[in-house]
Amino acid sequence: MLAIRSVAVGLVCAGVLTAGCLGSSDTEPTDAAPIESAELSMRREVAPIGVNGLKPSDFWATDNRAALRALGGAALVAAGDVLVATPMLATAGGRSVLDHLVRCALPLDRVVHGPGGEAFHGEFGFAPEWTGRALNTSEQRWVSACMFQHLNGSGEHVDILLDGRHAALEFPRDEAPFTEFVVQDATTYGNAFLPGAIVGFTCINPDIAAALSAPSLSCPLDLNLLVLERSCGVVPTCGMAFVGLCDLVCAKDAAGDQTCHTLPLLGPLLAPLLGSAYPETIRTELRDSDILPLYPGCGLL
Repeated sequence: MLAIRSVAVGLVCAGVLTAGCLGSSDTEPTDAAPIESAELSMRREVAPIGVNGLKPSDFWATDNRAALRALGGAALVAAGDVLVATPMLATAGGRSVLDHLVRCALPLDRVVHGPGGEAFHGEFGFAPEWTGRALNTSEQRWVSACMFQHLNGSGEHVDILLDGRHAALEFPRDEAPFTEFVVQDATTYGNAFLPGAIVGFTCINPDIAAALSAPSLSCPLDLNLLVLERSCGVVPTCGMAFVGLCDLVCAKDAAGDQTCHTLPLLGPLLAPLLGSAYPETIRTELRDSDILPLYPGCGLL
């Protein structure tokens, strides 16, 4: 059971919880350790379909969070497309985080290498210029939202279709395989490159609430815990805050893309004062068959 600490989020509908974390340090042995990340073999050639399989215990580990912030402040690669030195290369968990980081940041045609020759492939392309300079704030937010969506505490690797207003997320919605993704899931946003206990936010879309209520009437009551379990796994606390229904915290444009806030209900009103508006949001869509594998605790919490 997740240990959840409350965070003040203004006026929130009943049952909405928040969570914040500083994960435990990643201290695995470093000598020729293999990349223990099955998702590395699940390379997708059809962006923006990804595989939700990044372990929260790896992503929220204190050492990996610090290394992630350091990487954002300079160019990602040195001469010859070799990654700059980073402690994440020294552990299996760190390399898994680094793999997802490169996949989110660089496009499909880019491959960068660690000092030992291991390859890290681009996939989505939210920050293609990172190879030559530091990330700007908007790029930090896009890459963060992408990585938040890939967190999966259930241990099940589920295909996810990423959608949003970024050019990297443009796809022909009426063509296969995109037509297979019929249920809108969660929306994520934030900035993992900043310090602090809370760096990310997630809201739930009404589609998933309706879909989960079919197999279990208790699921709508459990949604807050289910979403946090997806983002946090067994990590007692994590850097994500669940802010409830997306309809209460986000505004949609004509294309359906969302600008979201950190405070439900009051967020749009206070955004000019707090600077809390995030246009860099990513929502996921799922196949019907992947809903319960991603939320295995439905009705059992």
